[in-house]
Amino acid sequence: MRFATLPNGTPDGRLHLVSRDNSRCTPCKTATTLQEALDAWDCLQDDLQREYDALNAGGGVPFDGAKALAPLPRAWQWLDGSVYESHSQLLQAVFGLEPLEKTGRPLMYQGLSDRFQAPRDVTKLPSEDDGIDFEGEFGVISKATPMGTKDSAKDHIALVVQINDWSLRKLGPIEMKTGFGWIQPKRVCSMALPRRL
Repeated sequence: MRFATLPNGTPDGRLHLVSRDNSRCTPCKTATTLQEALDAWDCLQDDLQREYDALNAGGGVPFDGAKALAPLPRAWQWLDGSVYESHSQLLQAVFGLEPLEKTGRPLMYQGLSDRFQAPRDVTKLPSEDDGIDFEGEFGVISKATPMGTKDSAKDHIALVVQINDWSLRKLGPIEMKTGFGWIQPKRVCSMALPRRL
């Protein structure tokens, strides 16, 4: 399944299904927003799949990806983690920080989730002097996941998406030395159209 959120004058837009070839779309009947679909994913996924299959069999209207919002214009939470030790080592070297103690836990921070940019939005940043950088990342959009979930975490994945994660690298070391989280160096991310694996 492929989803897009198109503008309808509300902060969360209107959920649409997008055909496999990315040429057509139709408003989703099962849920009006992606958050609504995620909140009841286990109950709705069969109906969503039927709608998606019907769209791919014909119908819908032409899809213009340039009009799409972020699939989740606002999300309950955005967590960014790095599972590669080399990423941590690179950040420490770039920022001139002491090596972190190895804990066996991934690096993770809670990012801005009050809004995500659309896939084709122009990103506005304060100044090139701030060390503008972006990382292309894979994102996992999960349904409700109970605390302590480990071995069955994959069962809680609803969709996969690509994300542009923007950073202002010159502001990073300043905040890292305070011991508090990333706020000023991190910007609003942009999110591509999600799909079901």
